[in-house]
Amino acid sequence: MRTKFLHIFLFLMLGLGVQAQVTTGSMSGKVSDDKGEVLIGATILAKHIPTGSEYGVITREDGRYNINNMNPGGPYSITIAYIGFQDYIANNVYLNLGESFLLNAKLSESSLQIDEIVIKESKLTNTTRIGSETVIDNNKVNALPTVSRSLGDFVRLTPQAKVDNNGAISIAGQNNRMNSISIDGALNNDVFGLAASGTNGGQTGISPISIDAIESFKVVVSPYDVSQSGFTGGGINAITRSGTNNLSGSAYLFHRNQDLAGNTPTDIEGFERKKLANFSASTYGIRLGGPIIKDKVFFFVNAEIQREERPQTFDVATYGGTSKQAELDVLKNFVSETHNYDVGQFGNTIGQVNSDKVSARIDWNINKTHKLTASHRYTYGESLRPGNSGSQTINFSNSGIFFPSTTNSSSLELKSIFSSKLSNSLLVGYTSVRDDRNPIGGNFPSVSIIDGTGRINFGSEAFSTANQLNSDIFTFQNKLQYYSGRHSILAGID
Repeated sequence: MRTKFLHIFLFLMLGLGVQAQVTTGSMSGKVSDDKGEVLIGATILAKHIPTGSEYGVITREDGRYNINNMNPGGPYSITIAYIGFQDYIANNVYLNLGESFLLNAKLSESSLQIDEIVIKESKLTNTTRIGSETVIDNNKVNALPTVSRSLGDFVRLTPQAKVDNNGAISIAGQNNRMNSISIDGALNNDVFGLAASGTNGGQTGISPISIDAIESFKVVVSPYDVSQSGFTGGGINAITRSGTNNLSGSAYLFHRNQDLAGNTPTDIEGFERKKLANFSASTYGIRLGGPIIKDKVFFFVNAEIQREERPQTFDVATYGGTSKQAELDVLKNFVSETHNYDVGQFGNTIGQVNSDKVSARIDWNINKTHKLTASHRYTYGESLRPGNSGSQTINFSNSGIFFPSTTNSSSLELKSIFSSKLSNSLLVGYTSVRDDRNPIGGNFPSVSIIDGTGRINFGSEAFSTANQLNSDIFTFQNKLQYYSGRHSILAGID
């Protein structure tokens, strides 16, 4: 006992300052007999049916129990047993990410000759909240429609959240850079703050992870749990899928083009609605999960490819500057012959957004005390943004940029239940982001020509073409939780 209190004291001395990483659920409750007398030392065994993972504790001196570091979701089968009493069994228990399921039980003496008490509701979700929050479980992830297949499509379920057309997520009225976003506990913010979406790879227009790899989300706004902090907007936590004892998977394809979209919208008299220019947006992928060793080790893997072509249409007859088609052709040829540089096109151009995503996870039930999870996510995205023209500006296409971005994110978490009073969670994460901007047509000065009331631009983009940004984010978090009566003491370091 002295050793346990020493551990708590040392962690308190290290200080509290943990971030918003949430990867597990929990259970708590009180066990008594049918006369209201608490039962000390009653056994609580929670079994996660899909994986066979088991979590066990006994009730403390006041009949209370707590089980931390449990896999979210379910179903769970809960068995509460005490010598001389009928077993209490609750089936179809589901745990929400970051919330505690409350299950109080009253046991009857076996001398009464009654069968074990079995609760068979279709789904038990009696959880306690820690403030303003929204849990988006796997059922909602699978059921909700999503066009962009981004985090924002699901965060919209949070009443305090607003998602704009660029995918920027504002929570509680704060700038999207004030949010904290984690996947399997590893930080996935755009920590430098350039992406409108606020996520890694967001400058290329892609999402940080395939939605098909996500198990559930939790969005917290004003939690009173000290382990969820480090933001003034919202904390967005996502955990990936894990394998189960059943081998399962899926293959999917999402495709849109001009034939599957409506005509151009307009309410202006004299303008005819027209078919959209040719475009293509395809996303296809596959996922597979199952056991490596039944009830012991599980795997999950997801791979997804995104390919999009976005037309940028322009009619030179609408340009309001002095130069016409012939003069623009002369300028293009002059720069090519004199400086050996191709300025590109000034008519219709095509932008591209491509991405490749891979997510993999291993879960290992070491024993009833320790559970280990390791996961890795690879995301490569690239965007080709040719210069596009308008009524007052001619932007030759090679004045645009080619933007590749690579993100690798890894997590390793050890979840331990030492006794009915003491549990611990150790999380280590590493995320690397490599963003690079390159000119489309090679290195050349940025040139701008005043052309009457218009302007002609060619050459490398003037402001950020040569920008290169490397980010390395290390995460180390340890949370030690001790229970005494109705109270819990949480100490940790981040």
